[in-house]
Amino acid sequence: MPRSLAKRAGWGAAALLLAGVLSGCNQTLPGAPAGNPAVGECHLIVSPEQFDAVSEPSPPVACTEPHTAQTYKVTHVPAPLSGQGTRPGQQQLKALTARLCDVASLRTYLGAGERDGTTGLAIAGYAPSRDDWERGARAIRCDVLLAADDGTPRTTTLDFKGVLAGPDSAALRLCYRQELADGRLSDDGVDVPCTEPHTAEDISAWFNLESSVATPAARNARCLPYALQFLGVDALPAGIRPRPIIRTVNGAQTVRCAVAPVQSNVQSSPGTITGTLAPAGGQKRG
Repeated sequence: MPRSLAKRAGWGAAALLLAGVLSGCNQTLPGAPAGNPAVGECHLIVSPEQFDAVSEPSPPVACTEPHTAQTYKVTHVPAPLSGQGTRPGQQQLKALTARLCDVASLRTYLGAGERDGTTGLAIAGYAPSRDDWERGARAIRCDVLLAADDGTPRTTTLDFKGVLAGPDSAALRLCYRQELADGRLSDDGVDVPCTEPHTAEDISAWFNLESSVATPAARNARCLPYALQFLGVDALPAGIRPRPIIRTVNGAQTVRCAVAPVQSNVQSSPGTITGTLAPAGGQKRG
């Protein structure tokens, strides 16, 4: 099964982490009208209030300039809610944007294939301001946000449209950095973007660790079809193999399929690489 692309559909895990200690920050901020958003526009959203606001009125910036968010979908408030003369309440609008700003549309916008796993992405949905609503605006703006693990927004100059199908995808792809102990790599690994040194790359497939996959060979065999699909080949290229990652959450163990270069001298060095093994990307050995 493909793993979820975004941390949270709706106003985003980044927003939740940044604004969790604030109160009264759900008000529409003053600024430019937000009633006519467009797909592909980029925004520099840097404050907790901006992340957590029901409406986000910052003017667009050029996507070649530093930005933290890009609009991947514009949809509209459905009837009968759209017929209200007064804008609905905050919780009702947040529930609506969480439903309308879907992960499937985001994956399509990013050019993600079934086996493309990502990290550092969240979704935010914004409704018209009260003034724009009264003027008849009903557009919902769905943004993809770039955020660090602690929720801090990260700026980028990437254009997110189709990025996972192109050569600049490594910054958004999920990789793992395993540690070397007693001459072998750890079964688990730290999540990192593929632009950082890593030992394996996620291929968006996982299964429960049970008796049928108790051995490394059995886990490799289960992950092999997903690895071939990720690489777009019928047979593994020389020097590349599956490398399953075992993750324990609340006592349950799950196998995350990943791919990695074969390492001939793993006893002395973990052999990290940077970049991606995806066909459209590139990789550097470290």
